[in-house]
Amino acid sequence: MKLALVPINVKVGDFEENLKKILTQIEIAVKQGASLVVFPELSLIGYPAQDLLLRPTFAKKCAEQLDALHEAVKKYPKLAVVVGTALELPQESSNPTRKLLVNCAVFLQGERKEIRIKTLIPFYDIFYESRYFESAIAFDNKYRSPILMDDGTRLGILICEDSWHNMKLHGQQIHTANPTKYLIEQGVDFCINISASPYNLKKRELRRETIALAAKEYKTSIFYVNHFGAQDEILFDGDAFACAANGNIVSAKEDFNGEILLLESALSEEKKSRKLTDQNMRDLHSALVCGIRDYAKKNNFQKFVLGVSGGIDSALVATLACDAVGPENVLGLVMPSKFSSVASIEDAELLAANLGMKLKNFPIKFLHSTFNLALKPFFEGKKEDITEENLQSRLRGVGIMAFSNKFNYLPLATGNKSEFAMGYTTLYGDMCGALAPIGDLYKTEIYALAHFLNQGKIRIPERTITKAPSAELRANQTDQDTLPPYELLDAILLELIEKELEPKEAKKSLEERFPKLSISEIEKIQKQIQISEYKRRQAPPILRVSLKAFGMGRLYPITAVVQ
Repeated sequence: MKLALVPINVKVGDFEENLKKILTQIEIAVKQGASLVVFPELSLIGYPAQDLLLRPTFAKKCAEQLDALHEAVKKYPKLAVVVGTALELPQESSNPTRKLLVNCAVFLQGERKEIRIKTLIPFYDIFYESRYFESAIAFDNKYRSPILMDDGTRLGILICEDSWHNMKLHGQQIHTANPTKYLIEQGVDFCINISASPYNLKKRELRRETIALAAKEYKTSIFYVNHFGAQDEILFDGDAFACAANGNIVSAKEDFNGEILLLESALSEEKKSRKLTDQNMRDLHSALVCGIRDYAKKNNFQKFVLGVSGGIDSALVATLACDAVGPENVLGLVMPSKFSSVASIEDAELLAANLGMKLKNFPIKFLHSTFNLALKPFFEGKKEDITEENLQSRLRGVGIMAFSNKFNYLPLATGNKSEFAMGYTTLYGDMCGALAPIGDLYKTEIYALAHFLNQGKIRIPERTITKAPSAELRANQTDQDTLPPYELLDAILLELIEKELEPKEAKKSLEERFPKLSISEIEKIQKQIQISEYKRRQAPPILRVSLKAFGMGRLYPITAVVQ
């Protein structure tokens, strides 16, 4: 049997277009000789659909879309298709009027249509599936059993979390059921796992290790396919691989894309060698580019505008945007004030030349002076402070949004995770934008990615990378006037945000690297993170590349005491 694992890129709720994409991929897979075509979890409707799932008409549209797919694939009577969707099903045959919404896989072959329901429903991190879906355990066992295919093969279907039965939260195992074990006990020839598994820098390795452990423990081969593309902040890497019964990954995609992985169900157990050099940086670059491109395309934008300051953050965002939609579709605005250095303007111009993007000079020096003059009678007797500094950033925000409105450009924010964490951002200023592509990258990660993108050809000017970072909102300002050195700050933020440690625990974890670090310094940073929560609530969507991205991945109250 030849399997086609298809990591398709779909849009939430776009029933007609998603169906067209799936039918196109089926046609391609058939031409390649596939006899079983496998699509990811909820691939017919997109993931996550969130509260769209609660709309009264949504389940009806899901059922109609599935019927249309079934009718279309009947033209290939011997072809088997597995696809993910959401359906309303009666919990008991004796009471067909009481229906529950389920996350399910549907097996289609000729006139046959069989449904298998997801058993383990995640409720942690960005997953709110228990808000919408009922587990297979609430239904008859027929919705969990293997599928007997026409050739006699017994196929076991797992849906994403079903393979994570050992998942722990705060040290405690959160699932009691083991869907893989259940299928093995029923007798299967092999299993497939269809997933909507969000990307982060460590997820691919963890995902493959998890599947490999299950394959080895239960002595069965497992084929895996994941979504590809971006849905708002969430990124999907298009991972697809085959794991032999001895736990070896014997065939796998290594690139961040939506290409089909075609392979035989009878797997060799020989382990496949892997390319590891710079893999994480390549994946990160691909993920961010995909996120920017999909956000624009799926929201009907073709062009971007952003402020280009000559600093590393805006330079990196501009580079990613050019890679996503082409430099001819990216407009940079250099908006110097009286505090902007000549070097910064030169660096912005050199960046634009290196990338081939458009750059316009929109000075705010006189606008800033006029605004200060208008406010002077109200501020009489008050010294200039952060108020006047932030006016510059806000005037730049006004400029960016004006170009966005007039020319239908999608505005990009250029803030990074270190800044968002510390509130080192200006509301209605540099936070303006429809998307924050690097908002889940710490400053040290910004530098690492910039160096990676400069390999072979200098794209981001060297001076932009080597000079001291500055907002240039006052004379001779640098970030380190307000913030600790980024190497130290990012290390502390990782302990407080990613690991959620208390200051004493964070100090202990960091004392070998930073022996002079005090608990009071860590507590000061912790307090700054907390009081900046209100700003982050008003930030644009942030592309998620870690487990603790601000936004969907980390939910903290604005009004609270964090101890």
